[in-house]
Amino acid sequence: MINVNDYLAKLPDTTGAVVIHSGGMDSTIALRLCVEKYGSSNVRSLTFSYGQRQSYEIECASKTTTMLGVKHKICDIRVLGEIGQGFSANLDTNVAMPNIKDVLGDPRPKTYVPNRNMILMSIAAAYAEVENIEAIVMGLQIHDEYGYHDTTQRFVDKVNSVLSENRIIKINVISPFADLSKYQELLLLQALDGNVDLLKHTLSCYNPDEQGRSCGKCPSCSERVANFAKVGIMDPIEYSILIPWEKLI
Repeated sequence: MINVNDYLAKLPDTTGAVVIHSGGMDSTIALRLCVEKYGSSNVRSLTFSYGQRQSYEIECASKTTTMLGVKHKICDIRVLGEIGQGFSANLDTNVAMPNIKDVLGDPRPKTYVPNRNMILMSIAAAYAEVENIEAIVMGLQIHDEYGYHDTTQRFVDKVNSVLSENRIIKINVISPFADLSKYQELLLLQALDGNVDLLKHTLSCYNPDEQGRSCGKCPSCSERVANFAKVGIMDPIEYSILIPWEKLI
C-alpha cells in the first residue's frame, strides 16, 4: 500500500521546487508530486535537449507541463551529444541499441550518457539559485535494473555535499523515489489521481520511431512494460510493436 503523505513528506518544506523533467515516466510522476506539495505556480520544470536519440521526450515534457500548469524551461546542451558520439547508444544512432539482457550486470551499459546527471544537476542548481528555490527534485528510482552510477542516492548525497558550499542559498537535490520501483511509482500516481492518464504524454523508450512510438524492446521499454503489467493495467502510450497486454496483466 502506498501512502501519498509519506512521499509528500520526503519533499522539503520550501517555497517550491525545480524538477529535472525528462518527459519520462519517473520524472513526470515526480513533477505531479511536487505540484501536489507546492502548487503548480511554485514548481519549475527543467528539460534538457542534449542530442538524445529519444528527443520526442522533450515534446512529451511540454505537454505534461501544460496539463499541470507548470512553467517549463528547455535547456540546450547539445554539446553533450556531440561529445558522446561513438560512445552512447542514446546519443549515436550508429551505436546499436542493446536489449535488457545485454545490459544487466554491465557497470557501464551502452545506454549510459557520460556524466549526464552531474551536468543536469549542476545546471538545475544554477537555475534554482536564480529562481531562489532551494529544492531540485529528480525522479531517480531504485530499479534501473541495469544500473547507472549517477542515479544512486549515494551519488545525489555527494552532489549535495558540494552544493552546500554555497554561502547564500542551500540547494538540495531530492530523490523522493530512491526507495521505489516503477511499480510503486504507478501505485503512487494512482493514489494521487485515481488513474495514470497523466502518463499518456510520456516517453521512456530509448529508441522510438519517427512517430514517437516506443519500441517495446529496449531496456527502458522492457522495464516499463513489466511494471505496468505488474500493476495490472495497460500503458496509455503507443508502441510500435504489439504488446500482448491480455497475457501480461
